[in-house]
Order: sequence, then structure tokens, then C-alpha cells
Amino acid sequence: MAGRCDATELPECLKPTEIQDVHFRMCWDNDHNLGEGCNSSAKFESLQAQHSPGLEMDIFGPEMALAHALSPRLKQQGIQQAYFIKFAMGSTNLHSNWNPSNQNSEGKMATIGYYPRFLDFCKTSLASLREEQPDVDRPLGGMFWLQGESDSSKAKDANAYLANFQHFTKTFREDMASPDMLVVVSPIIWSGKKVHVVNDALQQAGNSALEHCVCIDPLDKDEFDVQGAEAGLCAGHLTATGLCEVGRRMGEAMPLAAVSEPKN
Repeated sequence: MAGRCDATELPECLKPTEIQDVHFRMCWDNDHNLGEGCNSSAKFESLQAQHSPGLEMDIFGPEMALAHALSPRLKQQGIQQAYFIKFAMGSTNLHSNWNPSNQNSEGKMATIGYYPRFLDFCKTSLASLREEQPDVDRPLGGMFWLQGESDSSKAKDANAYLANFQHFTKTFREDMASPDMLVVVSPIIWSGKKVHVVNDALQQAGNSALEHCVCIDPLDKDEFDVQGAEAGLCAGHLTATGLCEVGRRMGEAMPLAAVSEPKN
């Protein structure tokens, strides 16, 4: 979800400046585990690529194509402004890093609990928006989830993925007071031995194992390959083409009945 693609690889037609119908703004805390400073300080800025100090380049996730896919559909509902809260940490696992019970803030990256920071960032971002627009109530419309690579290398982690994701989502919904919050998930392309187990769990979540959850169709690995060894830290991750396709499918899969017009 963080994105491992150079912003220069973003197709011209998917750049934020090409979105005409809806103004998208984004608040982000992205990939700080590869270097502090990749955040917007809980302030909403116009949709844009985010600088990664660790990769020393501007990167983007599925949010670019996602915005383009959502724009005409939001326009049909008369919505002129939309907001993304992006919190993503590369190389993180669901069983430990995203475990809501994990309060560990120090130590090896694989054991740090990012959930408290994630929750605080979401709440702070919404508070910032309410302060900016005190007369408008903007409910949390949904969550987009692209994760699972780090859980696919060991059978015990992959086998527990569905239960862990159910626990994560249930806790987040409760913490955000959004019990019916929609979740759109994507299967992954990765080299882990148990990728098929993680993807099966994600598809089960979208097929009634998790309420109010939709899973997009998986990408065909022969059509959407990953970056090669020459990409360094980005090797093995989706190319810009694949990442944008994930965003497009997520946007088209989002049931907009769950997104309500802001209340004045």
C-alpha cells in the first residue's frame, strides 16, 4: 500500500492534475520505517506522490488510480471533494506489526506494533479536517487494504491471516466508532511460499467471512509482473502498471452506497 514505484513512472493520464470532477486531498504517514519525514503532519494536502527518505525518491501507491476510478462515480452522487487518509508501512506483517494488542514501540521492525500509531493518525487526521471544516460532518467512508507479503513466508502466519484480519478490522471499526465501515481488499503478488494461503484468506474475507468487505479480482501474474533485482529495495514489488491496476479495481469495487454526502 505504501508503494514501491518511482513517481516518474506514473502514467500521465493518472496524474492528479488530470482529475477534473472531484478534488481529492490526502493526509499521509507513509513508509516512515524507511526513514522519518514521509508524512504530511496530519494536514490534508492535494493528492500527490510522497517522498520516501529511505528510497530517496517520490513514490505512490494505489491511491492515484483509485482516485481516478472513484471520481466519475462520486460526481454522479454530487460529491465534489474526497479525502484519503494514507497510513502504510512497507515490509510489515499482520500477525505482529498490525496486531491491535501489540503495544511494542521499540526493537526489531518485525515485532513493532504500528496499530497504535495508525489509530492515532486516523483520529488526528479526522480531527484536523473537522477543525478545518467545523460545519461539516465527514464520516469515515471505508478502508482500502493491500498487505500480506510478509505473512506469506511462514505457514503459521499465512494460516492465521484470516483470523488476524478479522480481529484487526473488528478492533479498528470499534475504535473508530464505525461498526459498518466498508473494507476493500486486494490479493497480493509476491514470492512467498504461502501467498496462495494469504490470498485465499483475503478472498474469504470478501466472500462473507468478514461483514462489509469486498475483495477485488486478483491480478494475473503473467500480465502484471513485479520489479526485478535491478530495482533494489523495490524488487519483488508490483510495477507501476500493476499498482495502478490494483487501484483501478479497488475504486470500481467500492460500493458507493457506503459513502454518504457530508452533513452540514
